[in-house]
Amino acid sequence: MLKGFRDFILRGNVIDLAVAVVIGAAFTAVVTAIVDGFITPLIAATTPTGQIETAVFSIGNWDIAWGLILAAIIKFISVAAVVYFVMIVPMNKFKELQAKRAGITEEEEALSETDLLVQIRDLLAEQKKA
Repeated sequence: MLKGFRDFILRGNVIDLAVAVVIGAAFTAVVTAIVDGFITPLIAATTPTGQIETAVFSIGNWDIAWGLILAAIIKFISVAAVVYFVMIVPMNKFKELQAKRAGITEEEEALSETDLLVQIRDLLAEQKKA
């Protein structure tokens, strides 16, 4: 019973997933710091009170906190932008540079696993004929 558990834990997928979760948590702190420390104050500076979250629209006895909703939307878009421009764009550029150095064309890089398996099958069939 413990052997099965050990095999499960030592399997590459579990370790890779654990590393991804730890790095994701650390990266969340960086993104949150950028958004809370830079982007949110810039947006708050454009409002009369300096805090967009406090904006309320009243209808009779009801207060609709549209500022909270708008702040959440702005924070979501800000986080997505930081993730895209800080992580995705540089990683894509890095992959392009690695592919150029390895002599891999964009067409070869875009091949799916199925396409690669078909090419391997065809090459093996050619080798059998020869």
